[in-house]
Amino acid sequence: MTERVDVDQNLHKQCRAVVTQIMMRHGWNLLDYDEYVRRVVACLETGEITEPRHAAINVYCCCLYSTCLGIEGSDRQERAFIELQQYLYEISFREARELVPDLRWDIINETLLRIWEKRHSYYKPGAFLAVAAMELHNVLRPCWSRPAPALSIESDDYLPLATEAGDPVTAALDREFQERVRACFDEVLRRQPRARQQLEAVWLKYIADVDDETIGAYMAKPVASIHVLRSRGLNQLRSTPAWQSMAQELGLLA
Repeated sequence: MTERVDVDQNLHKQCRAVVTQIMMRHGWNLLDYDEYVRRVVACLETGEITEPRHAAINVYCCCLYSTCLGIEGSDRQERAFIELQQYLYEISFREARELVPDLRWDIINETLLRIWEKRHSYYKPGAFLAVAAMELHNVLRPCWSRPAPALSIESDDYLPLATEAGDPVTAALDREFQERVRACFDEVLRRQPRARQQLEAVWLKYIADVDDETIGAYMAKPVASIHVLRSRGLNQLRSTPAWQSMAQELGLLA
């Protein structure tokens, strides 16, 4: 019994630390601190997700999504879109640092409009911020005079995603684990620079928990091509010794 109490206390301590960090970093306040912690603990206790940071991102994505739908009233909905606007503003600098302010805000507002118009079609609330980031990416594409960088592979916050049910890891990976993932991908890219799209297809599916239709729209390819790219990407990774243990942690066959 004492051991069980210690485990529970440790879990609550970890959750409080993660929630504090996330709320301070992003300024998220749709959830009261205590309620946020309670939901994260509940998410972990169901076994849906097994890591506090992943659970915290998932919980807030679900809250943000339902609030943007207007389920909690128009005032809360407005607050949710203000938070989403700020989030898009922050991540826009990772893709396009040199934009003039007026153009940046035009792009962010266009992204918000797309999200508003498609809000009822997003069926994975836990991936809401990931989809928002992809919508921003798609709005930004015409602004680029160069090929789009694979930010989903290179940025730890680009796709903070969904649940561990069917996707054991989210883009909100802890630092140590993420560096191991990056090392595997980088090793393949050093050998096969042209494999970037193959690896991106793997990342979006298994790390970011994005569905194939969204991946296809994002990469401008039919779903069948996404399957082929992902299969080839996994084959490339299997030739990397470090991937053997990573595959087990990701819930994939090595």
